[in-house]
Amino acid sequence: MLLARLIDVGLLDPALFHATYAGIALALGAHASPIVVWGRARPHLSLGQGQDAAAELAPDVDVPVVRRPLGGGAVWIDEWQHCYVLVAPLARVPRRPAEWFEWGLRPAIATYRGFGLRVERVEQDLWFAGRKIAGSGAATLGTCAVFASSFLIRFPAHRFAGCVRAPSLAYRAWLAAGLASTMTDWESHQRPPGAAALGRAFRAALQEQLGWNLRRSALGDRERISRNAALNDMTAGDWTAGGKAVPGGIRLNARSFLAETHCAGGTMRTLNVGGTIVRQEFAPANQT
Repeated sequence: MLLARLIDVGLLDPALFHATYAGIALALGAHASPIVVWGRARPHLSLGQGQDAAAELAPDVDVPVVRRPLGGGAVWIDEWQHCYVLVAPLARVPRRPAEWFEWGLRPAIATYRGFGLRVERVEQDLWFAGRKIAGSGAATLGTCAVFASSFLIRFPAHRFAGCVRAPSLAYRAWLAAGLASTMTDWESHQRPPGAAALGRAFRAALQEQLGWNLRRSALGDRERISRNAALNDMTAGDWTAGGKAVPGGIRLNARSFLAETHCAGGTMRTLNVGGTIVRQEFAPANQT
């Protein structure tokens, strides 16, 4: 059994939430005990580390936007998600980063199944009843592997759709329909557990699945200094760096996307769900 620290950060402002796990990772020594960050964040849009806000989001977004230091696409995060971040020295995680998703999602799978939701891993996502119920992101920060995911209690699909950059009104309508067919949340299937019960179940799953013996902890002085430095870097970042995750569209889950491409004669919109084109339409230039 490996000793690990559990840091419950409670409910944080968006940038501070992401800066906390980044700061912990950058402060952690190569031979230190792993750390589990558990908490929630106020409503915001979180972009992957290589994304451009102007390319991904509508110009009139009414919530904060944070580019997290992890991979993946644009996601909505709010108080209805219980987030966890595993921060561990590289020597204590699978050698290949491609294996981190199976490793990091195992405790979440066990937790969901303990409450009767038979989720399964599909690449970097967790799916239930054929739709995505959780995503994940990972990166190497300093000498540590950082892996993040969450328990999605309620997903405001229409609010998220309204924040995504849409080249046309038709695209936005298709996006709302695409999210409904590819995403789900806990309360759509059963009454979710309370925060305390969920936390207990997840801690037990971490011990069972990863062999981590958790002890409650708090940020040390070095970690607080590192968090503050990460917060400064995050808020002063270059928001034009990076590109669009899906050219001409958005990834809805690991195997689904919506795209809109333009040509001289008009616009082609394509909704691909699970690798199958379920809807496609060509609109002449005077009808887009």
